[in-house]
Amino acid sequence: MASLPITERIMTRLKDQIRLAKKALKEARKKPGLYTDAELQYMAMQLVRAKIALKEKQLRRRQEKGFSNELSETRNSDSRCGEDNGVRSESEQPEQPGKS
Repeated sequence: MASLPITERIMTRLKDQIRLAKKALKEARKKPGLYTDAELQYMAMQLVRAKIALKEKQLRRRQEKGFSNELSETRNSDSRCGEDNGVRSESEQPEQPGKS
């Protein structure tokens, strides 16, 4: 029985993809005949896609963990809106500082 070749796609980390694409492009600058123009364009496109995907992943993780700079629906209310809603009371300050 003949074994079939494995056709599963091997997923690498985004940082590894970025590192390898940068390294390949740098080598291509040193040795111009190493890759064709189509291969160089493809590597540059994959580098940009990997960088965008990494930024999206980082943003998504930050939002899931709760350390987001974006305003959420629950944080849109301003607790110091200036209205007297009975939660805070007015404090009386002495006329002269240091005396009570």
